[in-house]
Amino acid sequence: MTIAPVIPAQAGIHKRRDSLSYICLQTRKMVIALVVLTLGEIALLLDLANRLLGSYVRTPAGVFTRISIVVLACVLLAMPACLLLLDYESDSRRYVFYGSSLIGLVIFVHYLFPYRFGISRIRQARSTKDQKVLVPNLLVRSESVRVPSLSAGRDALQFLVVSDLHCNTHEKLDLIKGAFAELSNDMFDAVLVLGDLSENGRILPQLISAIADLPSRHGTFLVRGNHDFEEGRDVLIEDLAGRHSIKILSNTSSHIPELGVRLVGFEYPPAHAQLPPKSECPMTLGLTHTPDNIILFSRLGVDIVVAGHTHGGWFALPVLGPLLIPSRLGRFLNEGWFKRGRTIMYVTTGLPYFADYHGRPGEILKLTVRPTEATEGTAHVR
Repeated sequence: MTIAPVIPAQAGIHKRRDSLSYICLQTRKMVIALVVLTLGEIALLLDLANRLLGSYVRTPAGVFTRISIVVLACVLLAMPACLLLLDYESDSRRYVFYGSSLIGLVIFVHYLFPYRFGISRIRQARSTKDQKVLVPNLLVRSESVRVPSLSAGRDALQFLVVSDLHCNTHEKLDLIKGAFAELSNDMFDAVLVLGDLSENGRILPQLISAIADLPSRHGTFLVRGNHDFEEGRDVLIEDLAGRHSIKILSNTSSHIPELGVRLVGFEYPPAHAQLPPKSECPMTLGLTHTPDNIILFSRLGVDIVVAGHTHGGWFALPVLGPLLIPSRLGRFLNEGWFKRGRTIMYVTTGLPYFADYHGRPGEILKLTVRPTEATEGTAHVR
């Protein structure tokens, strides 16, 4: 057999083709890695922003520290890509770049499917009968839940839950007063207010007066939100609430003997919290501004929790859902029913931030609690 010698010109062509294929392959790899790294950077930025917004940072130094952590984490993730630009031919830097892209992919997947800390969403079919327009851009939503610890045979309990009023203008105050006027003919066992009342101290007296006028048999109970602790407004709110006989639950509890219910309010996670023995309070209902406190409530064996703070999430996309939710536990705690252990929690979207008639409508919650013959410790939504 005769083997034809390789002509140098042909060898040069093959070498150039191999070199071109290699460059194209490396380019495709780097483009894919860069896309994945970019997704990881975006996910890291959003996830850390969620954690920043979900934390009660009350000082400029605290805010600066949290923002610095976010920026530093993003810079460290992008550093291998920047180093590779300085020496494109370096194989070692390219491998480090691929490694950082893999980390970016892990961050992106974790952001899409965050660890849930044992928290599950309770799916509930809803109908238009469950909601009613109070005023333009504001609904009243009716939710019903059955609790085994509530004394069997007794009447259902009715609670009105209001959260995230953010009443900063007189226009918003007029909207809130109009909504409250639509509820004036109802009667509730208790009114529960979940914080973030106003960033305008001059409007607070009129707002709290309007809250105090809501119809309630056994009183109005309040937990303050993160905005309520800014610029000393927590002291003003405490003073105004006292004048109107509104009880603030600042990591404390209150027993309503006529209902056989104990209300427990957490404004931020306390170092130690204890509930009275179950025999003293058949049912326990928790109030909190942030839904992150569901972990603490579940450890204490609270039956039902109501929370706000999230506004249902911001910048929602099809399939992916909301991208930005102020929670340290992940972007899944946006709105609706959730469960951890025996504790169930409803997260309300609260009122719309602005008083105009555009965008997603806000909600005020009518919560009905009924007894059930279900297995003890298994509260469930109707």
